[in-house]
Amino acid sequence: MFNQDKTTRQRILRVIVHVAAWVGVAAIPRLLSDNPPPFQPRHLVLPLLLAGYFYLNYYVLIPRLFARRKFALYFLVALGLLALLYMPLLLRVTGLIQPLHHGPPPGAMRYSRPPHGMWLMGILVWIISSGMRITSAWFDAEGARRELENKQLTAELAFLKSQVSPHFLFNTLNNIYSLAQLKSDDTPEAIMQLSQLMRYMLYESAAARVPLARETEYLRTYIDLQRLRLDPEQVDIRFTVDGPLDGHLIEPMLLIPFVENAFKHGISARNFSRIAVNIIVRENQLLFTVQNSRFPRTGSPDPNSGIGLPNVRQRLSLLYPDGRHLLHVEETDDEFLVELTLTLAHAPVPAR
Repeated sequence: MFNQDKTTRQRILRVIVHVAAWVGVAAIPRLLSDNPPPFQPRHLVLPLLLAGYFYLNYYVLIPRLFARRKFALYFLVALGLLALLYMPLLLRVTGLIQPLHHGPPPGAMRYSRPPHGMWLMGILVWIISSGMRITSAWFDAEGARRELENKQLTAELAFLKSQVSPHFLFNTLNNIYSLAQLKSDDTPEAIMQLSQLMRYMLYESAAARVPLARETEYLRTYIDLQRLRLDPEQVDIRFTVDGPLDGHLIEPMLLIPFVENAFKHGISARNFSRIAVNIIVRENQLLFTVQNSRFPRTGSPDPNSGIGLPNVRQRLSLLYPDGRHLLHVEETDDEFLVELTLTLAHAPVPAR
């Protein structure tokens, strides 16, 4: 209803502007004359003809000829109509036809020319009409293109986000299953932490952006959940936060794939392992690093592995284009390092 009312107001305003413009066109000759004659209805003939030419060019010639690249035919018709519009004036001032009222003999004006202002007014009407129509068509096309891009972006982001949740959930359930098999006393705590993670995933992550502090808390809960199933003497896990988190927003579930990847591939059952996750905030810049041990892969590869990192790369390219993010991945024989820099203040998707 609001959009309909807004559209109606815009149409009414457009009509008022057009009417006022043509009243101004009709008044120009009288305003420029030192001794204007008394107003007569015939003085409206030229403004009405110019208005007809304006809208004929705007609604018919431009869409049906110029927009379809029939340029030669368009200019031929437009100039022909303009000449036809001024034909009565041309014949009158050259004396080929006589005005209805008494005036100077025909020979007195036989070699005179139409007023330059009249020709200029007709050409100006043609230029304004063409420019307005072409500009309007360009803005309409640009608006439609941006709306389509926004719809595609929203749909693609929703699809990518939907991929994150099941992938993460399956891995976490496998971890709790391992605790249950070991009959660990930490199993109830793990289930409670999983419920907190699921609450965030199902309800809070539906927003386009969430507070950075909430996303950081989510990462902390996930890391604490992983600690429950790991031996602290066998795996060194560190999570540090430096800088103010309040007042910053970030896309939900954007950082977790890097942390999940570290726990999935950076832990060995036989060798000492290290995982370090750091969040540093400086003004509107976020530096997120994940550093973990790297071990040779054994066994057949998991066909479902590798979803997280390609997914987050694609989300970053959509959410932070034009240099608004920098992702650096470095891999050595015994270490895997991820460094992600985000410009938090330039996220293009508004928070709900």
